[in-house]
Amino acid sequence: MTFAPPILPQRLTHEPEKATVKLSSVSDTLNVSIPDSAEIPPSWYVYLILGVDAQSPDWTGPEEPTGVWDDASDDAVKLTGIELQIPKAELKKYLNKQVELRYKFADESSMEPCSEPLLFRIEG
Repeated sequence: MTFAPPILPQRLTHEPEKATVKLSSVSDTLNVSIPDSAEIPPSWYVYLILGVDAQSPDWTGPEEPTGVWDDASDDAVKLTGIELQIPKAELKKYLNKQVELRYKFADESSMEPCSEPLLFRIEG
């Protein structure tokens, strides 16, 4: 499975795989959108990672569910428009550097697929 890179929606126009983030324009967190995909089941969890190595990232964000339980249908329903955050304090560690951002999935199995990277540079 191949998942598209994450999207930085905060008034940032960027190529699909590259972006520049001005730290001065970030309040407390940088919002990151997870592209909707038919391949994401509602029973998974998603989280952000920073760093070159997806298996051993420099930073790992908190997990968020990709779906919610619907009592009416007695089944999980997939969420769309999922947004996750990176704390500004974490971004400061990469000031004037380029960093790889991905989102990664977790489920009951040991499978942990991740997205293609978004390379972005942190500027003051």
